[in-house]
Amino acid sequence: MISFYDWGNAAQQGASNGSGAIQDPAAQQDVELQAKICQKIQDAVDISDVFNKVAIHAGKTSPKTLVFAAHRIARYCRLRRQDCGTTRKAARWSSLCADIHRGLASLDAQALTDAAWSLSVLSHRDNKILAGICHQTFQRVEDFSPSNLAITAWSFATLAYRDDLVMKRLNRQVLGRLGEFEAQSLANISWALATIRFKDDVLMHHIANEAVRKVSTFSAQHVANTAWSYATLGRRAEKLFEALEKQAVALLADPQVDFVPLDLALCSWAFSWLDHAGPDSALLQSIVPVAIRRLNEFSTQQLANMLWGFDHANFRDANFYGTVIRWCCTRPATFWQRGNGEELVSVMTALRPYASGQAGWQELERLFTQGTLRPLADFLREANSAEGYSQGLRQLRTYHAGSLYTEWLFANLGIHHLGNGDDPRVRSKVEELLSFYLLPPEPQWLPDGYDDDNVKANRAEIPCLLELLDVKARVQPSSHFLALHLSAELTLDLPQSAVEGRSTQLSRNIWRAVPTRPPRRSGLCFVRGEKFEEHDMPDDDAGVMRTAALRDYQRSHHAEVTALTQVTEAIAEMEQEAGTACPASSSSGSAGNSRVRGWVELFVPHYPCSSCTGAMVQFAKKYPLVEVRAGHDDWRHWVRRLRERWDPNDVRQHNLSINARQLRDLDHKIGEEIPVAYRAALRTVLGSTTGIAGDAPLAERSAAGGGGSSAASNGLAADAGGYGVAMTSPAEPPVSAPATSSRQSFY
Repeated sequence: MISFYDWGNAAQQGASNGSGAIQDPAAQQDVELQAKICQKIQDAVDISDVFNKVAIHAGKTSPKTLVFAAHRIARYCRLRRQDCGTTRKAARWSSLCADIHRGLASLDAQALTDAAWSLSVLSHRDNKILAGICHQTFQRVEDFSPSNLAITAWSFATLAYRDDLVMKRLNRQVLGRLGEFEAQSLANISWALATIRFKDDVLMHHIANEAVRKVSTFSAQHVANTAWSYATLGRRAEKLFEALEKQAVALLADPQVDFVPLDLALCSWAFSWLDHAGPDSALLQSIVPVAIRRLNEFSTQQLANMLWGFDHANFRDANFYGTVIRWCCTRPATFWQRGNGEELVSVMTALRPYASGQAGWQELERLFTQGTLRPLADFLREANSAEGYSQGLRQLRTYHAGSLYTEWLFANLGIHHLGNGDDPRVRSKVEELLSFYLLPPEPQWLPDGYDDDNVKANRAEIPCLLELLDVKARVQPSSHFLALHLSAELTLDLPQSAVEGRSTQLSRNIWRAVPTRPPRRSGLCFVRGEKFEEHDMPDDDAGVMRTAALRDYQRSHHAEVTALTQVTEAIAEMEQEAGTACPASSSSGSAGNSRVRGWVELFVPHYPCSSCTGAMVQFAKKYPLVEVRAGHDDWRHWVRRLRERWDPNDVRQHNLSINARQLRDLDHKIGEEIPVAYRAALRTVLGSTTGIAGDAPLAERSAAGGGGSSAASNGLAADAGGYGVAMTSPAEPPVSAPATSSRQSFY
């Protein structure tokens, strides 16, 4: 990516790539002439006519007029729903962009906003132009109106273009002018920050405060986008969600309000994700009749996200689910083929408890298991390379089998399923793990590490219950929330020549809670998967067991992989001891050659992802005489178990991480000033426009390093500035936990 600091050289190099017409500076500065050209462009009947008008006046059009032409083209594409790809690939569009690039330095704030918006609508990610826009935006941000600030940030997010220094500069300006922001701009700026996962707790705090004050002016789309933004960033903001729910219920009751399926899905997902919706949720009850009325308008993804929210809120309405099931069973196969595996898992998991006796359900379930789960099982069953895992999951997009279909997946992979948290087979494990979570965390400094059986040290690896059940409460866990129960019985027979004076077997028994932490000294290689990383897998192929990279999970070290790592180390110690006793009979420990036998059982508070399921399969292949058994709960049910036993007044469970303390202070004090201590901690983020910290001199800012890009989701379309403002909703959120790529945590 080109940083905006290098824009000057790039502009000079690209100046010759435009239309090639002889420039007429006098004509370009003639205000009346430019107004006439703009009028002709505005009167153009289609995109081709706009290009013709630009060509006729080649060399005489000012950069601002060229931006106006690009803006009209973008409006035609959006309003008439024309194919943006054809326009984006046209030689005349490339020439127009090159001419705009050459004249960026002469554009004002409105024209810069229009240029960024036009590129975003056409999904034209030209790094050279974007770097130039960033450069000019950084210099002229004080000239931007609230709508300019919001739309510019939205445009960068839509194009997956992230430059942190420019975003900080924009955010500082936004902070100082939030009182001027209308509902549209508040929704735009919060959506942009969430889309690129830009963490600015102070700004989000003040946006929430402003949104609460102006929530009565929010449309259905504003409510949905704002709720999605805060849920995506993991900000509970209870007062904000209370206000949003009240406004949403009022809008849903108004037959004149157009609550489209996307807005319904966003609200259902966002409120449920942050545990703001329950079985008696007024919001979900209000969504039901509107959703039924508009069922035929739902896409597979929208249906999946809405049902995911209903399911995870434990919402019970047999008539609603029955209606949806009957509708789903009448959908053609092409409808389901448009959805990815993760979406189909959400739909089937939500509907299955109500599907008994419904005509067509068995056929739909067969289509799901054969078309979604079986390809996943076949993929995980085979050994793969780093690139193979990355490409395979990217194609399948099935990142787990859900709470109800994991048993089917296990059965097809040869993993014995132990049931859920209510199964008698795992009762003792559940009690042991609950006791582990209820222990107060006591941070310890152990420079030499600690033994796997050190209970206090293990408990300190996961947050206190106040953080898990209150400050960061949500219906699906992050990696550092999880600990599992590991039990194993392993034996290794010694050759007769080595048994004189000693036991004929080596044995290891394991019974412990295992938190999520980095694997040590292992042949198991967990590969972190981030939604926004360009390289999902590392270059190191030395790992014996490789797990798949995931998209929407922030589980950098899964507890399942940590536990299997510990078992691998125990087996290696046994084989080393056997080799010492009888060198001729030592096993190399390579896949399939181990003589260790026995069983390993895992009980996890949340159903395993595809990555961890693959690790279990690989473990079983490496140690064929060791049976792998696994049970799991659903995190929302595990949280219920913890809440039944947790004493909120136990101050020993109030030792919050730094990030959790900050979020608690901000989210519980919406409408109040930021705590002084927190202001001081964020001086590097805030600028003079907030009245908290001073801006660096302009020369210092321009000389600073920066720039970078990361992937983001496709966005909503919004008109710019003086040409009218309109917005549609952003791309739907993931069915599972939405990812935050730079979440800070003490853990």
